[in-house]
Amino acid sequence: MGTMTALRAARGLVIGAGLLFAPLALAAGRAPTPKECAAHPTNPAVKGGCIVINRSLGNCMACHVIAGTSMDGNIGPALRDVRANFPNKSALFEQIYDPTINDPHTAMPPFGKDHILSKAQIREVVDFLWTL
Repeated sequence: MGTMTALRAARGLVIGAGLLFAPLALAAGRAPTPKECAAHPTNPAVKGGCIVINRSLGNCMACHVIAGTSMDGNIGPALRDVRANFPNKSALFEQIYDPTINDPHTAMPPFGKDHILSKAQIREVVDFLWTL
């Protein structure tokens, strides 16, 4: 095997391992790392976690404490045991889409209503939050 072929094979193993182990981040109840996000995850919950930590998308850790992030906010509640606070994923989706429905004076932006995130992105965020 030539050097270039061996390098491509090794790179493929590293990328494949990253994709294989990316969902494990969720099993630990924490946000994925930037490295895990760079591995282009296909799992909707991992993709949602990547949106949550992306400063130009969700940037949720600016306001919330989220396990696995280093920048913890203190404006919103800690995002843990999410299922205890929301009876189902639909209620959580609605809270992210337009939190002003439940609290007109909330500091949380209406991510869906204001077109900050698409409905598909919000569904992925919900899938991620459901793992916490």
